[in-house]
Amino acid sequence: MLNSLGFPNQGAQVIRKRLMRLQKDYCLGINIGPNKSTTPENMHKDYLNCYEKLSEFADFITINISSPNTPDLRKLHNEEFVIKIIDEITKSRDESKFKPKIFIKISPDESEKEYIDIISAVNKSKIDGLIVSNTSNNKKLKSILNVANKDGGISGKAIKEKSNKILKFVKSKLDKKKIIVAVGGVFDVDSYYEKLDLGADLVQMYTGFIYEGPNLIKRIVKNDNQKSSNS
Repeated sequence: MLNSLGFPNQGAQVIRKRLMRLQKDYCLGINIGPNKSTTPENMHKDYLNCYEKLSEFADFITINISSPNTPDLRKLHNEEFVIKIIDEITKSRDESKFKPKIFIKISPDESEKEYIDIISAVNKSKIDGLIVSNTSNNKKLKSILNVANKDGGISGKAIKEKSNKILKFVKSKLDKKKIIVAVGGVFDVDSYYEKLDLGADLVQMYTGFIYEGPNLIKRIVKNDNQKSSNS
């Protein structure tokens, strides 16, 4: 799937009003990112604003620095910015009675050095972990899939190996106390367990859910329960 949507929504204040009306009896994750019009040097303000408006409703907050559809967003894959945004958001959490888990969602298209810098920043911080990984904007991959002339990020089976490779690398470097959430190419029970075998603590899916429908989740949960009862 080619996702060119970015973060189309009416903004944190409108979403806050919706969340205030909900009965909270589920696990809720909230993904936050900057406006397209925000310059890179001011993006940290957008993240903090979103966090402070929405964190009371969330079980976990995702700091998304990896959408390929927001201009300059992936330039935030550097140690200086990651340390800055982690410090600001964890400080806000420390000063609040609301304590959601906080994750950074990374791109699958960065250099090894950039991953090492981000992992180092996370290891030294109070942040809870990483989400590995977002969609791919790799030109070679998009060319193979005949979408090189289109904007957006590739998701689904086409990025499974790429995402798994980064997952394995992150697992080898990240502090064992941190949480790894894996996403990318989960289409069946086997690809779900592959994420766990590579070190994921939790698994997300998006494209697989769209193509396979809600029964995919039922199959995974049923298999997981059977495996647990047999062990």
